[in-house]
Amino acid sequence: MKETQFDRDIALEPISPGHYGVSIADTWNVLIGPNGGYIAAIILKGMKDTLGDVQTRSVTFHFLSASLPGDANLHVNVEKRGRSLSTCTARLTQGDRTIAMCMATFASARESFTFRDFNMPEVPDPEDVPLEQRMSPELVGHVPFRDHFDQRLAIGPVPPTTDDEGRVGGWTRFTEHREFDDLAIVTISDSWFPGLFARNTPTPLHVPTVDHTVHFLTSAPIPSSGLNDFLLVDFTTSVAQEGYLIENGKIWSSEGHLIAQSRQLAVMLPRGD
Repeated sequence: MKETQFDRDIALEPISPGHYGVSIADTWNVLIGPNGGYIAAIILKGMKDTLGDVQTRSVTFHFLSASLPGDANLHVNVEKRGRSLSTCTARLTQGDRTIAMCMATFASARESFTFRDFNMPEVPDPEDVPLEQRMSPELVGHVPFRDHFDQRLAIGPVPPTTDDEGRVGGWTRFTEHREFDDLAIVTISDSWFPGLFARNTPTPLHVPTVDHTVHFLTSAPIPSSGLNDFLLVDFTTSVAQEGYLIENGKIWSSEGHLIAQSRQLAVMLPRGD
């Protein structure tokens, strides 16, 4: 696989077994700190480097403190190493602060029957999405790390328009084209603007993530996807209570295969200028 800037930005330096050094890049900043999906990819890479050739099946990240660009340390512990299923935990630290913690299960595909009670949304092809619906610095909702992606809005209102549904999504791929492995998928799962931003809210809000889970339903890398292909993402925020919200996501291949589902718990905070 050709190395891209994304691969260089998640590169790890082995220090001792299960201990890695990493330099968190500033080009993945949301506004002040790095994007959670990027941080998640760093942690997941450390787990995979520790275990070897494994398929990510379920991974949950808890974000404890805001990270900053610069040096960090990743500590990975193998809780179980099995023939068909293995589990790891990890901590990412900067100085004396724990930035994030993670627990992940890795498991190969099994023979079984398949069903799905929902279908991929019907949206225009990526080439048919108008230029004004493609994420760029001129579009409301753009933040610096989105320059790593080619994002074409095809689900929900286009910012700054809002409605009462809280559903957003569209076609996405890396600007520097790269295969869709589990590191790419976990990054993409937290790369869109929140569904809450498409809802009518009493005041402007921002929504830092408390925890983020991704369940992989298709083994990665996606075998039918070419480097120029897009994935379709669909995120919905349909419940908020006591200052917290839940956002559910689905990630589809361009051929209509459900790759992964995600779920986030986020806190709602007033957004200043």
